[in-house]
Amino acid sequence: MERIAIKMLVGDRAKYLSLVFGLAFAVLLIAQQGSIFLGLMLRSTGFLQNIAQPDLWISDPHIRYIADVRPLNDHDLYRVRSIPGIAWAVPFFAARTMVDLPDGTYKSVQLIGIDRSTLIGQPPDMTEGRLEDLRLVDAVLVEESARPKLGHVKVGDILKLNDKRAKIVGFCRAKLGFESNAIIYTTYDNAVRFTPTGRKRMTFILAKAKPGEDPQLIAAAVNRLPDLGAFTLEEIRWRTVQFILIETGIGINFGITVLLGFIVGLVVSAATFYQFTLENLRHFAVLKAIGARTSMLVKMILLQALVVGLIGYGIGVGLAGAFSLIGRKPGAELAVFFPWQLMVVSLVAMILTVSVGSLLSLRRVITLEPAVVFK
Repeated sequence: MERIAIKMLVGDRAKYLSLVFGLAFAVLLIAQQGSIFLGLMLRSTGFLQNIAQPDLWISDPHIRYIADVRPLNDHDLYRVRSIPGIAWAVPFFAARTMVDLPDGTYKSVQLIGIDRSTLIGQPPDMTEGRLEDLRLVDAVLVEESARPKLGHVKVGDILKLNDKRAKIVGFCRAKLGFESNAIIYTTYDNAVRFTPTGRKRMTFILAKAKPGEDPQLIAAAVNRLPDLGAFTLEEIRWRTVQFILIETGIGINFGITVLLGFIVGLVVSAATFYQFTLENLRHFAVLKAIGARTSMLVKMILLQALVVGLIGYGIGVGLAGAFSLIGRKPGAELAVFFPWQLMVVSLVAMILTVSVGSLLSLRRVITLEPAVVFK
């Protein structure tokens, strides 16, 4: 019976292919839009992923989003360093600023300032030059993907950051942020000199617990200090993701697109599969007339739906996976993240789609009278 079911399915090539490609398009829409959504969520915590040394990120306790912070002052750094169990605490600066290019144009860049003595907060990888040269006067590092954005600059070139001289001493690799601006690294002292700031100029305090100390207990001690809040990497990352989902329309927009993909797959599979069943009612009636049980016919319908669904799923996920490879290139503007969990979600959505789409067909087969073959 399984072989007969497959032969009936592929007998009408036009309807078979329309079913396959309709489901493939629905899966592609769900998987591709889902991967872009996850990629944007991951990119929103871009420079958090570049820094692995600290246990705690200390800032204003009411922070909602990694790029929307209330600066701290120098006295806050000394207060944190005085807490028992702290191995080290260093300043960290992050802000948008303008860079003037040699051709007269300007760009908005993400300026990151790290502690000069320890270089904690440094970029993950160096591609050209030495990290230690960042300690030189007016020295900056440029993220590799920013070269075209900054006029294909090279080591030794001079940039103007808010009309202040900055000399490029090397290039590095780092995760881009949500806005995908060019990233420039320098020391904390240079950063506050390059960027106009008020009395409070420290974006974060990065802190590390001593060996054997519980970071959560130290965070509780920091939280007892006035106007300071300590967060683990996961806590501040989740706050950022929540802000993006709730305070912006990104979650709603991508949710609607994914839902649209599910509806498209459901409508296409239901309409085409129902039409396919109607045209094969005589064949099902013959099988029923010669003794095939209704349960056997139902299994045939479900087998046909499963075969079409799996083929469409394979094509759709394959295309979405190929599309996501574009976003894996270093410095790619396209934000794509395609974990295996997304493949499982797409598979479940496909199974639900073909299951609901085949209900109408199942109803016609179950209520089918064998005598229809003689009409």
